[in-house]
Amino acid sequence: MIGILSKVYKKLYIIQNIYLKNKFFFKKKSYSMEGEDLELQKITKNINRGFYVDAGCYHPLHLNNTYLLHKKKWSGLNIDLSEFTIDLFNHMRPNDVNIHSAISNSEKEVVVYYQKKISQLTTIKKSIAQERMQGPIKEKKMISKKLTTILNDSKFCNRKIDFLNIDLEGADMSALQSLDFEIYRPKIICVEITDKTIENSNIFNFLKKLNYKKKWSSIANINHIFVDQSFLERLD
Repeated sequence: MIGILSKVYKKLYIIQNIYLKNKFFFKKKSYSMEGEDLELQKITKNINRGFYVDAGCYHPLHLNNTYLLHKKKWSGLNIDLSEFTIDLFNHMRPNDVNIHSAISNSEKEVVVYYQKKISQLTTIKKSIAQERMQGPIKEKKMISKKLTTILNDSKFCNRKIDFLNIDLEGADMSALQSLDFEIYRPKIICVEITDKTIENSNIFNFLKKLNYKKKWSSIANINHIFVDQSFLERLD
């Protein structure tokens, strides 16, 4: 009986977090924080049924950079530290691969810092947690995996990524380093950079060496879209 009630409560909580709290039935022009998905629509207009990877996917609808692509029949791999986040993706995107995992450039046990069942601020970086979280911080342990390992173990093994979204609260650079660009090289990457001077950041210079060019920046100058130079030349 307890198990049945637990399943019913979980289902109701999923429904509340998708259809009620986030007003699923009220269609929006954009579902991103600052119009990232609208810029992506322009860049990907000639890609049919593309493939996205969303590392730090948070929510399948709210503040999400891949929902409009999903509506265009793209499919993808969604990864998050929150188990409930993955429950939401399994409900809304059952044909995607949805993985509950930490991501870093080394495969080991890590500490996850969080406050709520689902939150944008969940991180494996203690300094980021202390800087951005207010109030008590909870901890749990889980295994981190490289992006390459997660992709290799999925149905998308060896498939080039059309769009890679990374929002890992301080672990973004580590996630990029964990991807085998020889195999999975994304056409487009959206990533958070918090350095005051973008061009001096490790992420900017890492992507520049790999022949990516910054195509777009959010108004807050935090989220940035980079495009593979060879793909960019085909767009122009």
